[in-house]
Amino acid sequence: RAVAARVAASATAPGRLRVHGGLAASAASFASSSSPFMARGARTRADAFAIAAKRMAKQTKSPNRRARAAAASFRETGLDDELCAATDALGLETPTDIQSVAIPRILRGGNYMIASHTGSGKTLTYLLPIIHRIRREENATVGGGRARPKRPRVLVVSPTRELAEQVAGVAKSLSHHARFSSALVIGGDKFATQRTQLDRSLDVVVGTPGRLVKHVKEGNMYLGRVTHVVLDEADTLFEAGFGDDIRVLLGPLQKKPEGKSCVIVSATMSDKVVKTIEEDLPGIEKIDTPSLHRAAPNLKHKFVDCPGSIDKMAVVTQLIEGDFRAGKKTMVFANTMPSCQAVEYALVEAGLPVVMYNGDMTSEKRAESMEAFVSAAAEDNSLVVMVCTDLAARGLDFGGDSKSKVDHVVNFDFPMNAVDYLHRSGRTARAGAPGKVTNLVAKKDRVLAGEIDVAVKLGNPLDGATSSKIVAEARLRKEILARKAARAIGRGGRGESRGGRGRSSSRGGRGGRGGR
Repeated sequence: RAVAARVAASATAPGRLRVHGGLAASAASFASSSSPFMARGARTRADAFAIAAKRMAKQTKSPNRRARAAAASFRETGLDDELCAATDALGLETPTDIQSVAIPRILRGGNYMIASHTGSGKTLTYLLPIIHRIRREENATVGGGRARPKRPRVLVVSPTRELAEQVAGVAKSLSHHARFSSALVIGGDKFATQRTQLDRSLDVVVGTPGRLVKHVKEGNMYLGRVTHVVLDEADTLFEAGFGDDIRVLLGPLQKKPEGKSCVIVSATMSDKVVKTIEEDLPGIEKIDTPSLHRAAPNLKHKFVDCPGSIDKMAVVTQLIEGDFRAGKKTMVFANTMPSCQAVEYALVEAGLPVVMYNGDMTSEKRAESMEAFVSAAAEDNSLVVMVCTDLAARGLDFGGDSKSKVDHVVNFDFPMNAVDYLHRSGRTARAGAPGKVTNLVAKKDRVLAGEIDVAVKLGNPLDGATSSKIVAEARLRKEILARKAARAIGRGGRGESRGGRGRSSSRGGRGGRGGR
């Protein structure tokens, strides 16, 4: 209740019952009124706040090691002058939290599991120190550290071609300052062209697991010189069934006695994935930031209750029309292909320009949609809305400049779990920019939406949110009982103290009653 009171006191405006905006706009109603998202078992919203605060306190006790003194500049991380010049050219003045913590550690070598929220700059977090290390190895080894055909020293493995293309683009921008060579090897591109690329002297190869393994098996690439492997969006890699391919690519590295490094990167890390990684890489060091599994602080969340009587198509159309008038760039997420197509049809019927992005499209069509969306701007009347599935939710960075950044994410279908919510909402509010996510919440989504709603308001990690009504209510009842027991113990202690004082006084009546 104290937590709820403090948060409510900071509110500047009363909240709404069915549409919850930011913390300040809804804390008062959260602490004092009912909500369509509040789980059973909490008598008041204050109970829900206190319970969530207790849960947050438990979940934030992380055993992971973090750097005691974070670097305030890229130069302080230990990077050489060439790479610092590269960050200057990219317009980056100071490292993000995860960059300031992780770059100095990766520079020292070893295996690391890096987890940080979407948009925190994880690609540069691993590329910068790894490029630094291979450049130093060149200078320290006479002839042995130079690039060779078919024999890269760095492998970056990505689950999708789009993410691999993005990483390769960042590597290319760095190579203008710190000279090294790189190649992109992804499924869907011409195999013969990739073979020719691999025949050249190479330092870094970025690719998708299936295509990388195929080139290894056909003798187009050898892994004997690989000293650094990065698994980007590792949770997706393992959950998508790429485990066997990853072990093929990691095998030669694991046999090296020293001078090797494996970096595992993701915005979310499930317990199952962490266990798999720890089995393959015993002793791997975990690096995260306090923002892990939390929504970006500059992201506004709105939950719109949509019972059966509400036309979701009308709601999403109205939202997008408002965004177009305001010149905002918007993504609309759907859970299934039929739902995705239905949203596209409704928006087109309303006269709104739409591009699609989903797994049923060819890679070329997806690339065209991405280019149209990223380059669109209100100034030249080229603004479009992207209607997509979760394929667009992970790893993709739409840029941080005012033209390409995403302003608004709309969950037409509420995500199936909290991890998907984190990834979808992470397409906006990146690199410190403001953003907004609007969620259309059907009756079946209320349990998960309610848990996420509470977690967001308290800055709680979202990965513990559940969509199971039974689990949510059981957990809530258990925590309420624990709080009642704690109160009872406190009252009992005070009663004994008063009784003790009564027995020691000259007035025996109260002492007698206390004795009974």
